[in-house]
Amino acid sequence: MDLDERHRMLDALRTSQPIFRDENSKTFVLSRYADIRALLTDPGMLRNADLAEEGSLVRSFKPADMNRPGDRDAGMGWLDAPDHARVRGPIQLALNRRVAALRPAVEAIVAARLDALGNRFDAVEDFAVPIPIAVIGKLLGVDTGDMDRFRAWSEAAIGVFAPNPTVQERAATKAASEAISDYLDVSMALRRKAPRDDLVSDLIAAQAEGVPLSDAEIRVNCMNLLLGGNVTTADLIASAIWLLLAHPDQLARLRSDPALIGGMVEEVLRLVPPGEGTQRIAPRDMTIAGCPVHKSQVVAGLVDSANRDPGIFPDPHRFDIGRRGAAHLSFGGGAHVCIGQHLARLEAQVAVGSIVARFPELRLAEPDARPVWREVPFFRGLATLPVLR
Repeated sequence: MDLDERHRMLDALRTSQPIFRDENSKTFVLSRYADIRALLTDPGMLRNADLAEEGSLVRSFKPADMNRPGDRDAGMGWLDAPDHARVRGPIQLALNRRVAALRPAVEAIVAARLDALGNRFDAVEDFAVPIPIAVIGKLLGVDTGDMDRFRAWSEAAIGVFAPNPTVQERAATKAASEAISDYLDVSMALRRKAPRDDLVSDLIAAQAEGVPLSDAEIRVNCMNLLLGGNVTTADLIASAIWLLLAHPDQLARLRSDPALIGGMVEEVLRLVPPGEGTQRIAPRDMTIAGCPVHKSQVVAGLVDSANRDPGIFPDPHRFDIGRRGAAHLSFGGGAHVCIGQHLARLEAQVAVGSIVARFPELRLAEPDARPVWREVPFFRGLATLPVLR
């Protein structure tokens, strides 16, 4: 759906039906900021899809065929207390430490991509997509000689998010996922013998010191960091470039005051969140947004609608890189707030700040063309963005 068309629909929905029941997916859907924020920050709401109502979309979405037996329930995104805190805590600690020291590596990766660009290029495929894959590879300690095949696996495994994949596409995605799992198994074994300067070594060391993390939990969450972080961060970078080029006044503001880069990234996250929704499961019979919800029923929040709620964000459809006020909900909230948010912000700030500084004449190659979005449910990302430098 076109972005403007979607937001006309969401504007009407917030007024007429701020909560409604979608019987096809067996999901209650929220569209107002206050209701969605309350949903995300309620510590009692559940994430484990196996606890959801029979026949609900989220129950069928939990991937069973992409991982090995025993891996299905290791991802922290599907865990509830107390296992969620047990798994997330040490991974979050190790990841935050790594991200705090990662800027020079990100700057080098972005500079190398900029060096390789011609006068006309696709800001999605040639710039936004390769950066997160290289950054996650660096974070996980992928050897330089393995980066080409690691990149190929990563791009194939991202097919798990594709709608209506063919049999061949599903097979390719599964093979790539298994190859990454094998690679991470070997990495863990090697780091037990000889630790390196990477996240996998950090987690193996924590495990050896008594932190209760299984090998499956390390492997699956490293893979989820790779898959989830690649898609959403690439979409964030590309959307930022598109919005800036489509709004020359805001691009000029950024060029005159590079310190606005952080606010610019937050405004892009608000206007075009890479993930358009998130869900929780009711732990008991309860009332949400004035509506009775029964135990095990699924409640989803339309994050992109919350981010443009006029009761929270004045002139909500305007792109303003100096905007102040309430925080967007694009990284979720509560215990399940996005674990990679600091990494995504770092990559986007460096990538977009660098391309704007390097190419002062950067512009859309087809300024009158409507943006072409990938057809991936629940995600918002450009399929292509031809630019000239």
